Amino acid sequence: MFDPVLLTLVGAAMIAAAVYDVATLTIPNWISLALVVLFPPIAVSAGLDWAEIGIHVAVGFAALAAGVALFAARIIGGGDAKLFAAVALYIGASWFWSFVFAVAFAGGLLAAALLAVRFAARYTPQFFWTKHLTNAGAGIPYGVAIAAGGLAVLPATQLFMGAAH
Repeated sequence: MFDPVLLTLVGAAMIAAAVYDVATLTIPNWISLALVVLFPPIAVSAGLDWAEIGIHVAVGFAALAAGVALFAARIIGGGDAKLFAAVALYIGASWFWSFVFAVAFAGGLLAAALLAVRFAARYTPQFFWTKHLTNAGAGIPYGVAIAAGGLAVLPATQLFMGAAH
């Protein structure tokens, strides 16, 4: 009973990150931190050994390093970098490139949708809660793509399969 609750919290944290990002174009640090804190009990309950846990942690750190480099280059936001790393911690090495592809695919769909919304916003009335998204110079809430990629790939991972049983 403990494992499904933890896995649900992981999914809820990813969804919360997406919602916060759409609403504010920021991702609070507590969401990424919550994901990191939930990892050890899930990894243990999934039956991962120390070597497998180490690989997951290494993937998380590598993703964080890549995210910091992308943040320094002003390609992504700091919240996006931290969320990507926190989710990559759960994905591990075996499914990492599937995760990257899913995030990139979702990000492309998101960017196309925002372009359409921003174009339409020039000719239609805007709601007060969407104005920050429809400005031509506004960023893209990439937390949505990261959450979508994570939620798409996580159920196939060894960590999820082990914790779900």
